[in-house]
Amino acid sequence: MQQFHPLAATFFAKALDLSADEILPQLVRPPKPEMGDIGFPCFPLAKQMKCSPVEVAKNAASQLQAELAAEECFGEVKAVGPYLNVMISHKALVQATVLAVLEQPDSWGNTTGGQGKTLAIDYSHPNIAKPLAVHHIRSTMIGAALCRLYRACGWRVVGINHIGDWGTNFGQLMVSYKRASAENPEVPVDIDALLKLYIQYHADAEQDEAMESEARAWFKKLEDGDEEATRLWEIFVEESKKPLYGLYDRLGVTFESWTGESFFNDKMEATIGRIRDSDRLQKSEGAEVVDLEAWGMPACLVRKSDGATTYATRDLAAAEYRHDQYGFDKSLYVVGNQQELHFRQVFKVLELMGYDWAAKCEHVKFGMLSFGPGVIGEEAATGSTRKGNIVFLDEVLDRAVARAKEIILANAREEEVTASAEVLAEQVGVGAVMFSEFLQRRTKDVTFTWEKALNLQGDSGPYLQYTHARLSSVRRKYSHELPSEIDWERLASSLERDILVQLAGFPTAIELAVRENEPGVVATYLLELAAVFNRMFTDKANHRIVSEDEALSAARIGLVEAVRITLANGLGLLGLAAPERM
Repeated sequence: MQQFHPLAATFFAKALDLSADEILPQLVRPPKPEMGDIGFPCFPLAKQMKCSPVEVAKNAASQLQAELAAEECFGEVKAVGPYLNVMISHKALVQATVLAVLEQPDSWGNTTGGQGKTLAIDYSHPNIAKPLAVHHIRSTMIGAALCRLYRACGWRVVGINHIGDWGTNFGQLMVSYKRASAENPEVPVDIDALLKLYIQYHADAEQDEAMESEARAWFKKLEDGDEEATRLWEIFVEESKKPLYGLYDRLGVTFESWTGESFFNDKMEATIGRIRDSDRLQKSEGAEVVDLEAWGMPACLVRKSDGATTYATRDLAAAEYRHDQYGFDKSLYVVGNQQELHFRQVFKVLELMGYDWAAKCEHVKFGMLSFGPGVIGEEAATGSTRKGNIVFLDEVLDRAVARAKEIILANAREEEVTASAEVLAEQVGVGAVMFSEFLQRRTKDVTFTWEKALNLQGDSGPYLQYTHARLSSVRRKYSHELPSEIDWERLASSLERDILVQLAGFPTAIELAVRENEPGVVATYLLELAAVFNRMFTDKANHRIVSEDEALSAARIGLVEAVRITLANGLGLLGLAAPERM
């Protein structure tokens, strides 16, 4: 209803001793539909008008009754206790929902508030030399959804995959590879082989302390530009990227930039120099740090005592580069809760360097992901690469697709079991895993279970996809085009009005998701929309969609199409497919 708030504020201002600008931020939604669509609490005016808030509301409602005749937007004004409430007229509600959807279906829900603004968003950031682990899905799906949501609000978006392609782990890989290749010159270097080498290194290093020094020496060679170390590093990086492209394509995820950690190797000295120029760099036990005690944080380590740089140094250089390159109006880092202190330190150092744009940087944090019994093994698991029991994302997706196919085949009529079941299983299975990321606020920890993820009756991606397919089926059965003139007044029941009101909230849900960097807002909105519309299917006696009453059928099919389009657009923003048959 927020799209009607400015008009409501102007309307209320005619009877209250306040300007529309003063009223607007105080508008609320009444708790029950019969109370009205938009309300204003009259408590602040009681003292000024020398009467109770209830009397203020009554007097204002009485005064505004005479104004309704000239108002196309509002159908009723009433006082409900200390609140002055107004109902949106049926005509205005239809124009703002069904007609708006049907006139521009592809862009329905989009707004223009971000036009002329640029978002830089760092998300997914896998580590090279390992398959993408399942815990990366949180950053990947939240970040990808935010990219789509910001674009829907008019922003120019630069999605950045800051891959972990530098660090001592490459020295470890080189040690393990050299030892393996000494025994077998044809040792493979694909992603599976690299993971085995990484695991083997840590198993061997527990028995041989010298390996750690050997690994540091190889990484030092890499930092110094040694030809052999560089050759191996390039092979490891390129082999690691190959499976990533396919997996991101499967998830519908794209990036505008793949600038990994190594990209900033030649940029960090200049960054350190600028920190030094700001008089913030201090020596501490041979290391260089920025003292942040005054802001309740430990010192930010910029250079270690052995001369090595840190993650913080790299992120500071990356922030400078991104601002210079993209001129962002906002820079988001979609990274887990555990890195909260790290980003607080980085953003504070940027501020102390004199960058006013440091205030535009934001850590979009999220909780941990774990699995319920039976998802991967018998017990709940989070996985550990070093121990070799890491849970890979493609494994979870494959299992989800297999389970989705079982459900599809079990519920489909024999004539419907075709090759399309494979495509549908992929859409539903992958969609189930994706949607599980949005079921609750991103800062909360998430436990994934098959029962929740693949539930066609509950709060899940497949439930929304099934609702969309069901609406598509109804639309197909209405075998002719919608008439050019539809009597929308026929959508007169309280349930149909509830659906119209819910439809009206789609653009606001997108804007709120962007404002809070919370894709779950859209997920919740879609679940509420599906739930309210599905009440029409359960109340066939009063809400049969296609009947002998052609005028009523046309209006209800128009409503069906508006809800279907909204579900499809919303699912698309979250990265899910919207099947037409299921």
